[in-house]
Parts: sequence; structure tokens; C-alpha cells
Amino acid sequence: MAAVDLSAGILRKFQLSEHRARLHLDRGEYAEAVKYLRQCHQLMQQYADQPGTGDTVRRMRLERAEEYLTLALQAESQVQRGESQPTPLAALPERSAENNHQATVEGLITRVNVRWADIGGLLATKEAIQLNYALGLVQAPPGVAIQPSRRTLLYGPPGTGKTMLAAAMSNELDATFFNARIPDLMSQYFGESSKLISALYATAAIHAPSVIFLDEIDALSRQRGGGQESGAERRLLNTFLGELDGLQNKREDAPFILTVGATNVPWELDRAILSRFSGGMIYVPLPDVEARRAILGIYLDKRGHRIAFGLEELVRRTQGYSGREMEQIVGLAVRRMVGRANPNLLQQAGSGQEALRRYQLKVEPLSADDIAHALAAVRPATSAEMVRRYEAWEKG
Repeated sequence: MAAVDLSAGILRKFQLSEHRARLHLDRGEYAEAVKYLRQCHQLMQQYADQPGTGDTVRRMRLERAEEYLTLALQAESQVQRGESQPTPLAALPERSAENNHQATVEGLITRVNVRWADIGGLLATKEAIQLNYALGLVQAPPGVAIQPSRRTLLYGPPGTGKTMLAAAMSNELDATFFNARIPDLMSQYFGESSKLISALYATAAIHAPSVIFLDEIDALSRQRGGGQESGAERRLLNTFLGELDGLQNKREDAPFILTVGATNVPWELDRAILSRFSGGMIYVPLPDVEARRAILGIYLDKRGHRIAFGLEELVRRTQGYSGREMEQIVGLAVRRMVGRANPNLLQQAGSGQEALRRYQLKVEPLSADDIAHALAAVRPATSAEMVRRYEAWEKG
């Protein structure tokens, strides 16, 4: 199971070779392009033959490998003819927008070294997530039908770790992680967003097993019927729904693609989206006492910091804070401690880079004053009223 390693290894080598091949082809430097086109062919063949690759995905990758071999042979033919100004190759990989969309989507592939143990607390949430995607992979006994689920919707207050949970899923499954923020796709690629969604799922099939993380999925469409959505937004939503429906109806040997949506405002989601994620909607709450203790342990103990007073006091004082906000609190407290323990640090900074590299930083336990200043600077973004709204929505 080496998909994650591939995204950092064979896949990245392939992408580099393809980039160099394109540069030489654009310049008409076919002799130089041949080398990189053949590398693309060989690397994509290796990618296709990795253990755990399904038959459908393997076939798609081998077909792609053959495209690069064809281009290499055409480029070699140009070189052999010895033309001083060779004409462009008929099969240059310029399938216009399609290739550009794929290149954009492949830029969303992210390597995040997050494991379940790196996420403090949320034990019930983790178990619900694992059960949800497990049902999309296991084999049911003969005569027993279990509806597989390859869709998960994470909802809850901001900063509770929804992105980290999705990243942990991809690592657990040794899957390629596509990290997409819907508002970015809509603003940066206006008019092309629906095509990018199609390219996203097509590219995820090539790199399967894949986890597609769609942050702020509520931006795909608010509740329809208000007359505010544009034609482009409607096309984007319909394309997304079509991709989800298409995955649900594919054969068992189809590429494994897990769609993970995330939102801070689940009540604003379109009903059609909610229906597609029915059975896979998971609440990610603010951390409780046990979760706060685990989160603070990660940000303090595992990073070599100590506090001059009891940890339980800090656990109590961070009630209502998200995991991201607790990280900010510790970070601000550490900065204040560093300034206190290293009064000459600014003088060292003025002495140049080499002086800083030689300087050995001094650290001390975080004081109650350090923590108090940090708590005053970082206030909880989620009110008690909002928590009640999440809990009410969870109960339906």
C-alpha cells in the first residue's frame, strides 16, 4: 500500500519530467524532449504497477503511459528528419483546457503527515469516521447487502480539526489527498469551476485510492430557491452532485474515491447535498475536558514545553476554546516566555544571520502570566448559543 509514498515519490518525479518535457516541446527542442517523454512513460508504468492498484485504475494509468510513449516516438521522428525549424507535433499534450484543469487539480495534491494519534481527543468522532469509510471497503458475507458509504460530511465549529481528520483518513488509507477549498475554486476559476470539479474526480481516479477534501462545501450552493445563485453556481452544484451519483453507481472494481466535505454552517447546505451525505454526517464538536487535556499535551509536552502551574488549571480555563485556538494560546505564551528568557535576542537579531545561527535559545517553564496574556489575546470564536445550535442540528 504505497499510494502516499507515490505522491511524494514516483508521482512527483513524473510531474517534474512532464513539466520539463512540455518546456522543450513548446520550444521545438524535440531531442531534449524525448528524454523526458520516455521518463514520463516509464514512471507512469511504475505507478500503474504499484501493489494495491485496482484493475480499472491500472488500465487508466497504462493508457496514459502509452500517450507519452507515442509523443516520444513522434518527437524522435522530428529529430531524425533533421528539420531546422520542425513543425509542432500533431499530438502535443495540449488538449487545451482539459490538460490545464488536470494540472490545476494535481496542484491540490497535498502531503500531510497527520495520524490519528496527532489529533487530541475526539475518540467518538474518530470511531464514527473510521466506521463510515470502513463500510465502503469491506466485503459483506454472501447474501448480505450493505450499502457502501464513500461520502463523509464533517460539520461543527471552526478550528475543531476537520482538515486534520480528513488528512488522517488519507494516511490511514494510504490514499492521495486532494485538499480543495471551494471558495478558492469559485473565485479563482470563475466560469471554469464545474469543469474543475469534473477534472478533480477524473484525476482522483488516476491517483486512486484518493481522498477528496472539500472545505467550506456550503459555498457550492446555499439553499436553492432564493434567486441569488448564478448560472455558474447552479452548474457547479449539478456537476458535483452528478460526480457523487456516478461514483455511487460504479462497479465494485472502480477506483476508490472518498469524498469528505467540511462546513461550519451545515444548516446552510443545499438539501440535495445533504441527501447525498445522508448516513455519513459527523459532528466535530469543541473539545471536552479529556480532549483539551490531550490537545494541550500535544502542544506542550510533545514540543518540549512545561508550565509552572498545574495542567488541570489550564484545561479548565480553556473550556469553550477550539483546538486551533488552544494552539494559538500556547504559541503566544511561548513567544512571551522566549522574550523574557532571552533579553538579548533582539540585539542578536541586529548582528546578522550568522550571529543568530550561533545563538543558543534559552527556555523556561511557561508562567501563569504568560498564559494569562495569551488567554486575553485569544477569545473563543464559538459562543454557547452557537454550540446549542450545532447540537440541535445534530439531533435533527
